[in-house]
Amino acid sequence: MDAPPATLPPAAPYDCGTMLLHWLHAVLILGLIGLGLYMAGLPKGEARSAAIGLHKSFGVLAFALVAVRLAWRLRHPPPADARLTAAEHRLAAAGHRLLYALLVLVPLAGYLSSSFTRYPMRVFGVVLPKAGREDEALNAFFNATHGLLAWTLAALIAAHLGAVALHALQGKPVLARMLPGRQARG
Repeated sequence: MDAPPATLPPAAPYDCGTMLLHWLHAVLILGLIGLGLYMAGLPKGEARSAAIGLHKSFGVLAFALVAVRLAWRLRHPPPADARLTAAEHRLAAAGHRLLYALLVLVPLAGYLSSSFTRYPMRVFGVVLPKAGREDEALNAFFNATHGLLAWTLAALIAAHLGAVALHALQGKPVLARMLPGRQARG
């Protein structure tokens, strides 16, 4: 049986920097998903172009933020939670690795899609270099890849939230560890 010890110490919260980066990134990613869904339904024109420009700008920001989060995580590993079983720890680690991979791959595919259009790649008005020149086939491939990975990320976020809810129902309030000013209890 793969159960945690009978006497459990209180679960340590994450550090303030990790919390800030997590919630900032969560808001940014959820906003990007919402904006992506919104702009997909817009007809071609000024409003759609503005939404795409905003999506690209915040997508590049999300890509930069994941780099900061990964660097932070190397120096600030997650605190142990003795309330979780070894299997739960393995699943959580695998889920977090997949989340981080998608947080890198989704904006990368979006950038590559934009790199193969005739339009300049602007981030908050600043033109960025592109990885290629106009190529409809490559643009379509990377655009489809971006969409597929974004839906996969959305599904994984839903699973992540589901795991948080499941742990709460099991009396293991893991969310409290990621909330400022709160101490999770064992």
